[in-house]
Amino acid sequence: MRYTKNVFVLFVILLGWSRLFAQTYHLGDIYEAPDGSQGIVYYLNPDGSGGLVVALHDASAGCSWGELVDIPSLQSYIRSDSYNTPVHVLMTDTSGYTNTIIIRAFQNNNPSFAAGVVDIANGWVLPSLEQLAKLFGQLPFISAALVNAGGEEPAYSRYWCSAECDSTRAWVVNFENSYSAGNFLAMNKANIYRVRAVRSFSYKEPQPELSYTWSTGDTTTSITVTPDQTTTYTVTVSTPGGCADTVGHTITVLPVDSVTISVDTCDFYWWGDVHLTESGTYTRTLINTAGCDSVVTLQLTLVNPPEVTITATDDTVCEGERVRLYAHLDNPVGVDPVSIGDILCTDGSLVKPSAWPVPGKTALGVVFYVDNTGEHGWAVHLQDQGENIQWCSQSSSDVSSLTNINTARNALMDLDGYSNTMKIRSEGNASMYPAAWLVDFANGWYLPAMGQLRLLVAELSLVNPSLEMTGGSPILTDPCPYYWSSTERNYTYAWCLLSCYQTLTNGMKDFNMGYPQYSVRSVRNF
Repeated sequence: MRYTKNVFVLFVILLGWSRLFAQTYHLGDIYEAPDGSQGIVYYLNPDGSGGLVVALHDASAGCSWGELVDIPSLQSYIRSDSYNTPVHVLMTDTSGYTNTIIIRAFQNNNPSFAAGVVDIANGWVLPSLEQLAKLFGQLPFISAALVNAGGEEPAYSRYWCSAECDSTRAWVVNFENSYSAGNFLAMNKANIYRVRAVRSFSYKEPQPELSYTWSTGDTTTSITVTPDQTTTYTVTVSTPGGCADTVGHTITVLPVDSVTISVDTCDFYWWGDVHLTESGTYTRTLINTAGCDSVVTLQLTLVNPPEVTITATDDTVCEGERVRLYAHLDNPVGVDPVSIGDILCTDGSLVKPSAWPVPGKTALGVVFYVDNTGEHGWAVHLQDQGENIQWCSQSSSDVSSLTNINTARNALMDLDGYSNTMKIRSEGNASMYPAAWLVDFANGWYLPAMGQLRLLVAELSLVNPSLEMTGGSPILTDPCPYYWSSTERNYTYAWCLLSCYQTLTNGMKDFNMGYPQYSVRSVRNF
């Protein structure tokens, strides 16, 4: 064996403080805050760091936002009286907590105003525009969970958020069952609207504020040293209040060869005749060919096998009814979860945007929704399939097998674009139903349902960059087209979405070329 210098890595191990926690919540789960208050998880951060929770009940059935004055330290999201502020601008308002703190301080915690009715002392806040918009888009997944937990789904009303427009107006999200469902509206601050509080949660415990001082002068939690002789190293760990502990560790340097072996495996490892069941660093001293000691170091990482549970949308169904089963990975150690913005490739693999491009990989679509399995969801096509497209060539043709949905909020509950597209195509050809026939249905692509389309547009800040880096076309936000869904309203109208405002509208199926653009962008399951 050739001679290797003695290189050591010294660590300060803080048990309980250095653990990383696997994701334990899913959409629709009950979350209990430290004070015992409860809510429903309605959004999970794509990076797996935590998510958002909505309260079980409204904090107020009706209150004003505040006095008709500008709050100087609060970001204003301006719109004119003639047009809406584009959604990609409004969705940059992401911190309901910061907003609520600023508003309450300016309003002297007035309990009659929207920011004053939330229990901020226990983490509940007046949601930001982005947080409230995400809540609206997630209603298909959490409405039943709210009711089952003893709460109520949001009322058919308008809800205040913590974003200010100007001195006289603040923003609301419209939860009404109307054509403007989901819209952002700048309304007079004196108007009376509802409040539903939200809160965030994190999977990572707060790290203690400790300082480290090594005898080498380093101030990090670990140091790497290469001693030429036996040396004692010390470290002093101090709290902000001045409490400290100093320990020393002696590294003895011997003229020996050394070799390090790294092994990653599951459950256990046999090292010769030794049965190892815990991760760690193990050493053996052998005699090398020159008759000198030789130290062999094993760096062993044991990864637990997956632990899986199954949940179902319903444990009891009638004959002929469909039920969906979810396989939940309870201990995703070493699993890189699928995230919104990931790139779906033609071979079925998924690539993180930070790793793109990958030799030999060809992009197929971009992930815009991940279900509770953490492995499956929906991806959007890289390109529009057409613009200025008719949903149907006749204005009075009803797809008999397709359920008509007459109200906008109910249209958002429709998530089955695949079945919708199949039903539309089964009742006519490409001349009769151009939008549904433009998609590559044979290869899994379909016209999204209204709920799917709304979720897609809400995630454009993560989806569009991936579309661009893979050579696709981003979904436009300025100017922006209307996009057809596969959700039918009646024999004359189908539902569509204005991408830059997340505005639902019912478009006449056989619109003429003088109308705004009606585009098609297909999606698929993965």
